Amino acid sequence: MSLAASLVITATVATMLVALYGVAVRPNLVKKVLCLSLFSDMVNVLVIFLGYRDVKNPLPPVLTEYSGEGVTKLVERGVDPFPQALTITAIVIGLAVTVLMAYGVIHIQRKYGTVDVRKLAGWDE
Repeated sequence: MSLAASLVITATVATMLVALYGVAVRPNLVKKVLCLSLFSDMVNVLVIFLGYRDVKNPLPPVLTEYSGEGVTKLVERGVDPFPQALTITAIVIGLAVTVLMAYGVIHIQRKYGTVDVRKLAGWDE
């Protein structure tokens, strides 16, 4: 694994840890939603990056020539399409979940007048 690949993985995991810290520590529900969205995006980046094969001049997983040479070139230099398909699905599901969480936060704000978890739980009165 190259130095650049190690740096990308390290930065992605560090951002995931910061997002988890934000979810665990921040009392504001809006910040929790943003941190969960950031965590989801970083998981998607990590999955795409792990599906990338470290070859010279990688190719998208599309067969352009219907010959033995085209298939050989795709097998040797093509990236794995499965993580890409999973990530597209995860992005759509993540968007729906984020919208649902934002909708819930809006209704909590309207009903209780706050989005602070401590006030909602009655710890900070």
